[in-house]
Amino acid sequence: MKNRFDPVATTRSLSTHTTATSNISGRDNEEDDIHRYRYQLYQYKICPFSNIAKVFLNYQMIPFQSVEVNPLTKSELGFSEKYRKVPIVTILDSASTTPAAKAIQQLNGTEEILSHDHVFVVNNNDDGFSSSDSSIRWQDFARSKLAPLLYPNICRTLGDSFHAFDYVHSDSNSFSTIQRYSIQYVGSVAMYFAASKIKQKYKIDDVQVALEKTLEELESELSEEGSKFLRPSASSSQGPHLGDLAVFGVLKGLEGLPLWNDIFDKDDLNSTPKFPKMRQWYANVDEAVEIRKAQTIRYGYND
Repeated sequence: MKNRFDPVATTRSLSTHTTATSNISGRDNEEDDIHRYRYQLYQYKICPFSNIAKVFLNYQMIPFQSVEVNPLTKSELGFSEKYRKVPIVTILDSASTTPAAKAIQQLNGTEEILSHDHVFVVNNNDDGFSSSDSSIRWQDFARSKLAPLLYPNICRTLGDSFHAFDYVHSDSNSFSTIQRYSIQYVGSVAMYFAASKIKQKYKIDDVQVALEKTLEELESELSEEGSKFLRPSASSSQGPHLGDLAVFGVLKGLEGLPLWNDIFDKDDLNSTPKFPKMRQWYANVDEAVEIRKAQTIRYGYND
């Protein structure tokens, strides 16, 4: 878990902070908005839905702070009595004129985060970004077809499940040593059995075969479109749409795991990749997101 900010201290520091001049055009009063609205994303690092939310915020150039949630205790979600899942985004409005009762908004789940009317976004004039048939199709593909296959594939064995929790030992969170090993040992067993339930729910006989067939659908679409993104080629010059970002976000959460290397053939760079179009598409979306992320004014944010 990364350091959480104190809303009172944040508001105080914002009122005295001297801003730099933005070189990003078309975003009126951007510096004031970034000072006023403070985003926190409560997540699990390997959760596909958390990664969809993270990619969306980065692409929309919304600065935010990640809070890694302990999956055993969920103590970081103490503020949320009814909704106890991730991702959650909280938005602190630090303006002195905002009533305390309205100062913090809470967005529960990917759909609320993606559909919220965020104050500063960069795709307001792009009608095809979120609502085109193509965008809606691939958003649904990411959430309903691809995401449910990830946990069963990264938890094929208890050893695989254990390795998936290596992220808890990263310096980017503040879990204690006891917490880290508790999460890894207990969490890996829990996720292994949860993955088995997902297999039963979706009636998956062979998780590897199911994943390959799903990725083949993506590869086939990219081959037909012949463009950089999943957008129809006529509008792909505008960049990825929300469907691209959703599918990319699901796959992004696999980086560092053996499954990611299996999908993208990264262990054998001399071999012919199984999904060459998808590998190029992934690089294209990654570049587009990183460019936006690099241009985002962050003022101390860590993501």
